[in-house]
Amino acid sequence: MLPISMSALLRRLLDRTTKKVNRVAAGTPVPAGIDPDERKGPTARERTLMRRRLRALRRRREALTRDGNALESTQELEAVDAERHALEQALKELKTLDELLASGVSGRCANCGELVSTREHYCTNCGAEQPSTHRPAPAPKGPPPQRAPVVTGASSARVQTPPGR
Repeated sequence: MLPISMSALLRRLLDRTTKKVNRVAAGTPVPAGIDPDERKGPTARERTLMRRRLRALRRRREALTRDGNALESTQELEAVDAERHALEQALKELKTLDELLASGVSGRCANCGELVSTREHYCTNCGAEQPSTHRPAPAPKGPPPQRAPVVTGASSARVQTPPGR
């Protein structure tokens, strides 16, 4: 058995070592060389989603240039180019996915989380139908519905009577 002074010495040594190890392991609040006010860029997952969407847009543009539909192709080609340019700028300027989505250029599929164009009806990844928040509502077909007369119970000169039997 160790003398009491030796056991106290070892306990203090162990306590000091533990504190030192915990202090070093905690590190500094901000790692060296990084400005705490520096704007954070997109995560690796966000960059992956943006690059994947960019590749899909390039393939779509190539397919449109191969086809010969003049008017439809030109309008869609302009929309594809605008979205492609916005994605390239977002990647170059290190914009986050939230900033890209806020710009309204792209949206996210509610089913799989993939980036989709705001003008697309279906997700290119999972095929899920996209909400129509960015698309115009379809025009109603046929004549407008007839309104039924409103009966208020108040006395008026025009009272509808049921047809006789």
